[in-house]
Amino acid sequence: MEHLLPLWYGFLAGITVLIGAWVMYKARERMSPQRMGVLQAVAGGVLAYLALETGHAAAEHVEKLARPDTLLDFLVSSLVTTVAFIATFILLAKAERMGHKAGLSPSLASALIVALALGIHNVGEGFAIAASLLAGAVASAVLFTVGFAVHNATEGFAIVGPLLGDRNAKPSLAYITGLSLLAGLPVIPGAAIYYTGLGNELFISTLNTIANASIVYALLHVNLGALSRLGGLTSYKFWTSLVAGVALAFSTESIVLFAVA
Repeated sequence: MEHLLPLWYGFLAGITVLIGAWVMYKARERMSPQRMGVLQAVAGGVLAYLALETGHAAAEHVEKLARPDTLLDFLVSSLVTTVAFIATFILLAKAERMGHKAGLSPSLASALIVALALGIHNVGEGFAIAASLLAGAVASAVLFTVGFAVHNATEGFAIVGPLLGDRNAKPSLAYITGLSLLAGLPVIPGAAIYYTGLGNELFISTLNTIANASIVYALLHVNLGALSRLGGLTSYKFWTSLVAGVALAFSTESIVLFAVA
């Protein structure tokens, strides 16, 4: 039973993506284009914060190797993460083109990309929970789980964000639920991988690099949609809503920061 503990914690941390997605999905049905634009910009702000977070996490491992005694490791890590970064953009662009040819709308494709990006990102959350359990810090693992659960609810906003500006996209609640599970439940394999000792720093850094590129790709879609509804780059509403999204993501992430402290 003890070996299942990290899996249960991972499940509780990741399942809350559903809450944010369901709330945004229901709100979408009765909103004006302007309000949808505001919510899109908020979702774009959440993604912008996650892009900063994953980018920092990816760079941290590489930067600490920038010393003469670890020069080879630095070069290898730099090469691996750079290739992963470029390859992710190329593969996402190719996948989106294929989706368009197959009849998948741009907004549905963007929502899928957001869910995939968040799923990759959330593998790392499983690592943090498992690391605490392996160190015997059960209280910290519980706080991590609670913090990630609260924070991950905001990620549900980001998943539905691309769909807010597309009245023609009529995803079912089952589709939204599937995307939410794709985004949230990878916390579970993340916890399992780390708990069994299979993870290492380069692996985690590469995952964060892939997540970062995916999130940047998705947030461009979301924010371009918001800009078109709120009046472009000179719109005060856009920038205020974007910052509100960043603040929302940071405030929920702060629970995790206090847990670490």
